[in-house]
Amino acid sequence: MAVTVTSVNPNQTIQAPALSIYSGVVECVFRSGNDSVTRDTLSFVLPNPRISLVFQPIQASSVVSVASFGFDGPAGNPLWAVDRTSVNTINEDRGTGTAELQVFADLAIRGQNAFIVRVNYSVYVRQ
Repeated sequence: MAVTVTSVNPNQTIQAPALSIYSGVVECVFRSGNDSVTRDTLSFVLPNPRISLVFQPIQASSVVSVASFGFDGPAGNPLWAVDRTSVNTINEDRGTGTAELQVFADLAIRGQNAFIVRVNYSVYVRQ
């Protein structure tokens, strides 16, 4: 089953010299279809702010973790995991010199009745 994003809820951005930290919670729906491991990629665009494209290449990294998960019914050997994350720029505007950030997280789940409904994210951008 595919991962469906229902909302992206950002926290306050933290600004430090040459570093911006974006964090929040993504509400999503990812259900396991059987007792084998099911994998899919969650992707979402950070709603704000647009980042500067002055420094190239963009230096950014992301961390995503499962925040809310469970199962409906009996669970035998369930699994909930984030295998890998990455972040890229999209919707680049050379006129303003800015872009949006898109985050990717490879999720894994196992168990006939297992599900993930929220993940936490942190994105670090050197600017």
